[in-house]
Amino acid sequence: MFNSYNYNTNQKLNQYLSHCDLLNKYNLKTLHDVPTLDKIVCEIQLKDFLNASDVGHLDQNNSLSQINSYFLIYILLGCLPYLNCNKNKSALLKAVKKTDTNYSLKISFSTLHDKNIFLTSLFNENWSKLKVDNFSLFLEKNTLLNKKISSNFVFNTIIPGNSFFEVEDFWGRSDSISPINLKNMKFNINFLIKNANAKNKKNVLKNLQFFWISG
Repeated sequence: MFNSYNYNTNQKLNQYLSHCDLLNKYNLKTLHDVPTLDKIVCEIQLKDFLNASDVGHLDQNNSLSQINSYFLIYILLGCLPYLNCNKNKSALLKAVKKTDTNYSLKISFSTLHDKNIFLTSLFNENWSKLKVDNFSLFLEKNTLLNKKISSNFVFNTIIPGNSFFEVEDFWGRSDSISPINLKNMKFNINFLIKNANAKNKKNVLKNLQFFWISG
C-alpha cells in the first residue's frame, strides 16, 4: 500500500540533501541562490502521433485521433494534458481564409511532487532502457535557451516514445487500442532552470537532483 507520508518525507529529505550539496559546490550563502528546476513542460505534436499510429489517415481535427493521443499521455504521465492550437503565422499574415492548424498536447509540472514523479519515471524507472538505446541527454542538438534574466534558462531535449516501459507494455498487450509505433513518437521536454548563475549552465543542470544520473 502506498504510504504518502513516507513518500513526501523522502522527497523533502532528498531535496534538503540536494540543496546542501549545491550550497557547497557553488559556495552559496543562502538557499534563495540555489539553482532549481522550476518547471517541466512536456509536449507532443498530434501529427507525430498520427504518423506513428495506424490512424494516420485521420487529420488532427478528428476526435478519435485526439482521444487516443490524450489516452497515451494519461497512461504515461498520469494526468490529462491541454490541447494547444497553433495557426500558421505566415498564412495569418496573408489573411488567408484557410490556414494550417497544428495541434499539440502539453502538460506542465510545477509542484515538487509532480516534478519528482516525472523525473523518477524518466531517470530511475526508464533510464536503463534509454541507455540501451544509446540515448544521451546532453547532445549538441539539445538547446540551452537564454532568457532575459541571465540566471534563468530553458534546457530542451527530445525523448523517444519507446523509452517508457509502461506505455510500450500497455500498447503491446491491448487488443482494443490502435497499434502504434512508439519509436516514431517524440516527446519534446523543456526544463526551466532558475538561479543558474554559473557560466557553464549545462554543469549546473547536471548537478541538480536526478540529472546527475545522466552523467
